[in-house]
Amino acid sequence: MIAISKELKLHERLQMQLNRRLKEDEGLLLTPLIDIIFLVVIFFMLNTTLSMNPAIKVDLPTAYTSQAALEDEIVVTLNRSGEIYLGKELVSLDRFPLELKKEMVRLHHKRMILRADEYLAYRNLVEIMDLARLSGVESISLVTLKKSLAE
Repeated sequence: MIAISKELKLHERLQMQLNRRLKEDEGLLLTPLIDIIFLVVIFFMLNTTLSMNPAIKVDLPTAYTSQAALEDEIVVTLNRSGEIYLGKELVSLDRFPLELKKEMVRLHHKRMILRADEYLAYRNLVEIMDLARLSGVESISLVTLKKSLAE
């Protein structure tokens, strides 16, 4: 009888320890999940920032409300001398509307991102925007560098 009660107490104690362990293992560990999310966010931020084509030298103006651009966008770059790049390809002003239409068909949308040197003549910028609108572009976004509030 004493042996049976000792076994019952031992069994109850083991059962309580097992229940405590099961309760501790419930749920999702958030710390590793948050770490992975931060790594993925940093990866995409760097990837979208560096994918705009650093080979074309452009001094972008700054703005407080700058946002990162997406990879599958039509990117048109105007450098200081007025050269036009559609993606990474140099395009003449005469061929720009035709090449832009081809790019819109390829990407299945009519949004354009315009990277223009801050010292580019305003008339050149307006001319490219006008040609883009005539080619069927519905939305034009201007690329700027993020300006800090301290400036």
